[in-house]
Amino acid sequence: MSHRTAILILLLPMLLLGACTKGTKVSPVRHEKRPAEAPYKKVLVVGVTPNEGLRWRWERTMASTLQDNGLTAWSSVKQMGYDTPLNRDNVVTAVRKTEADAVLVSRLIRQDVAPRGVDARKEAKKRRRDEVAVDFFRYDYEEIEIPSYTLLTSTVEIATDLYETTEGRIVYSLNTITYQKQTEWEVLDEVTVAIAKRLRKDGMVKKR
Repeated sequence: MSHRTAILILLLPMLLLGACTKGTKVSPVRHEKRPAEAPYKKVLVVGVTPNEGLRWRWERTMASTLQDNGLTAWSSVKQMGYDTPLNRDNVVTAVRKTEADAVLVSRLIRQDVAPRGVDARKEAKKRRRDEVAVDFFRYDYEEIEIPSYTLLTSTVEIATDLYETTEGRIVYSLNTITYQKQTEWEVLDEVTVAIAKRLRKDGMVKKR
């Protein structure tokens, strides 16, 4: 078997999986024309969920994704502490502590879990040959059969509201749906990037 064929066999499973998955859809809603104080530069991130670990992971990922030169973002868990109840008074205290000019609140609307079948396929198994110098071509490749199997995937919908902190009014909302994700980290990474990108595009937070 040629080396080109071996490369194609190695790439085929990734291409097939990629072709079966959908991306992420973001639908924004403006509650008013862009506020005079926007773009916001100091954002407190709040994740509303009874799962404390998930709340921390969401807030940390969202804050890290927003964080940039000229834009500071904080996790509410980090500012309030793990044992502090998530309520309006404690959020206000965190806002005063950080001097945040906006609060970004996200909550799970729905999660649909469904099985997805993956057909049997061929992959290449490598066997090292030490006599060849170039790394990739140091291996022989042989085809092996991978049987079909079932994956559980989740379609997740998340609602996000942006509040300004002077009067506490909601100024902007986002509804985000991400399709057929296999892990929590896939959801976190893709959704937080999509939200941050849209907030920047619409001038609600400072652009890079």
